[in-house]
Amino acid sequence: MPLKNISLKNSATAWGAVARTFHWSGAVLIIALIALGFWMGELGSIQDKIYYINLHKSLGLIALVLAVLRLLWRFVSPPPAPLAAPLLAQIAAWAVHVALYVFFIVQPLVGIVHSWATGYPIVFFNSFPLPALMAPNRALAEILGTTHVFIGWGLVALIALHGAAALKHHFIDRDQTLIRMLSGTGDKT
Repeated sequence: MPLKNISLKNSATAWGAVARTFHWSGAVLIIALIALGFWMGELGSIQDKIYYINLHKSLGLIALVLAVLRLLWRFVSPPPAPLAAPLLAQIAAWAVHVALYVFFIVQPLVGIVHSWATGYPIVFFNSFPLPALMAPNRALAEILGTTHVFIGWGLVALIALHGAAALKHHFIDRDQTLIRMLSGTGDKT
């Protein structure tokens, strides 16, 4: 497809290049963050984890910014109209998408406040320290640490559900749902 035919904005039937870039780069980043987060839990001492914790925090900040920009982009360029589907399926899709956006924003915020509550600094890629906006609080840190893990598992479930639904649309329903996000082409009907 020639570059001049690539639309940055969404159309009534297809996702534009910006939305697709947000989707796929966010997907890779979130999956990497989840994998890194659970892998870090398997490491021994805090000394073994420091590099990876700082990497996780830095990537989490990028994920937060990306999620906010992606949400703002939806107002600039509204999503294409949903394809025909039963009402219950449309409601489920809407609910999963809303939950994903909420989790994509809440999870890094919980991580940030958890970091402040533990007293460990957030140093963006070991170069730019962010100010702590609260004093350490051990009790709050424990609650937020547990919350961060539970949200992580919730994200795993939502992402699996989202992916399974996309595959169902593609292989069982044989509709254009997945194709619209992969290629930016849409069902003209």
